[in-house]
Amino acid sequence: MFTLVFFLLAINIPFLILLAARELPPNYLDVYLDDLINLSFPYLPLLSLPLGAISIVDERESGTLEYILSNPISRAKFLLGRVGGLILATTTVIVLGYGIAALDTYRLAASRYQAVGLVVILAVGLNALMLGLGVIASILARRKTAAMTIAIFLWFLVTVLSDFGALGLVLSNTLGPDLVLPLVLLNPVESARILGLLMLHAGFTELGSTGLIVSYVWGSTALKILSVSLLAWICALFIAIFAIFTRQDIPS
Repeated sequence: MFTLVFFLLAINIPFLILLAARELPPNYLDVYLDDLINLSFPYLPLLSLPLGAISIVDERESGTLEYILSNPISRAKFLLGRVGGLILATTTVIVLGYGIAALDTYRLAASRYQAVGLVVILAVGLNALMLGLGVIASILARRKTAAMTIAIFLWFLVTVLSDFGALGLVLSNTLGPDLVLPLVLLNPVESARILGLLMLHAGFTELGSTGLIVSYVWGSTALKILSVSLLAWICALFIAIFAIFTRQDIPS
């Protein structure tokens, strides 16, 4: 279902009709990639956050976790298998969703897949990051409903509640553009969105106010700073996952 959702985000219903009629423009995805990032990246956490949020707490709530860990298996190995499986499954969904859309558009024109490949790699990285947030919520929560509530709130926080377009303009006009930059780095969805658009050399309209501020203040170093920020997010989250879970008491 999620693969279908990402495919429909890449080729939405009107263009799907053109595809069925073999009238989809050959440069469709080249033109649409910037909009695809703006459209699909805010919805990526809806795949990884809920799956990560129930991954551990569901086992604990049902008593399965205590039974599994009573066997000769370390907590690190259990967590590595669980998190690795989730990353593999969700990555497959993303690659298939975007990949099928690219195959339908580009077909055998292999040289045109590079831009789509960059978007997919960035989407996979963002997915892993949000999955890490979901797993931390699952480890800390005592009930599945609480973990899911935290996951949905995190999604609202990074996508809906933080209107970075308006917020960036307000902060930039009142306190200066430098104050916007830490807020961008603290929001991985916004960081990934701007990074993807900068990699594709998007225009002013697609970048939005925060993207323009980032590009203006950091200039040519923006790509490196945003990339390092997202990698730091991923590393810190997965280190925290293993550190918390391996030291946590498992209630009987």
